[in-house]
Amino acid sequence: MIEKELLKKVKNQILEPQEPQLQTGFRDLDYLLASVEKSSIITIGGRPAMGKTSFAVSIMLKFLEQNKKCLFFSLGRSKSYFIKRIIPTVAEVDYSRLNRNETDLNEKEKEKISAAFDKLSEYNLTIIDDVKKIDGIKEKIEIEKPDIVFIDYLQLFDTPLKKQRNDAMEDIMRNLKELAKENNCTIFVLSQLSRALESRCDKRPMLCDLRDSGGIESVSDVVLFIYREEYYKINDNERKGNAEIILAKNNYGSTGVVCELLFRASIMKFLEPIRVYDF
Repeated sequence: MIEKELLKKVKNQILEPQEPQLQTGFRDLDYLLASVEKSSIITIGGRPAMGKTSFAVSIMLKFLEQNKKCLFFSLGRSKSYFIKRIIPTVAEVDYSRLNRNETDLNEKEKEKISAAFDKLSEYNLTIIDDVKKIDGIKEKIEIEKPDIVFIDYLQLFDTPLKKQRNDAMEDIMRNLKELAKENNCTIFVLSQLSRALESRCDKRPMLCDLRDSGGIESVSDVVLFIYREEYYKINDNERKGNAEIILAKNNYGSTGVVCELLFRASIMKFLEPIRVYDF
């Protein structure tokens, strides 16, 4: 027989729905992911330079503002690089301006940057750049007990030399799924996509484009793809700044839905589009 307490719990979840456990700050996306359970694996896929890290950072900042404890594994870059990468987004100062000599910055920019560092120091965020194996990820998660984990990105994991790449990636994903469940945390996994999609006329990603393993698709509870038309049509001003977040897989609801966002490349930040409503 099914336990009565379990039935009561699920009944309450259906009849008396609570606030969504994941609130990304993007209204349409939050609506679609309202039923996502906390111990889920969410994969964010995209081609290089499409904005995977920027999207992850934009979401992470929303979680941090909600006092969530976040753990960010930067597998390809150092902590210092990641901080320099995140400050323009927090300060909303052009990234290229921060890479120049400090004398190029005006007083207003300096104030915004200082305020961004102050804000960052208050967030419950831990950045880890010295782990590339699943055992190290497991150890850090068990020690830190985060609410949200970000891994940037899956293909940078160290894998056994004698093991097929596809099998190794699937093993990593299954281990991450167990970690999410055992530690009751949500894990966002960033993933590269196969370059094969570049040969298609319509370059919007599909599940078959997930690189290295069908295991990424099968283990993920949610798969989100980032697509920006301007990446392929540089001179198309009509689509400049427009971004599509494609919900390709969702164990908790609808799929094939596209959320329209804006991408400000200068500060590497995704934003909610301005809507005009008729009354």
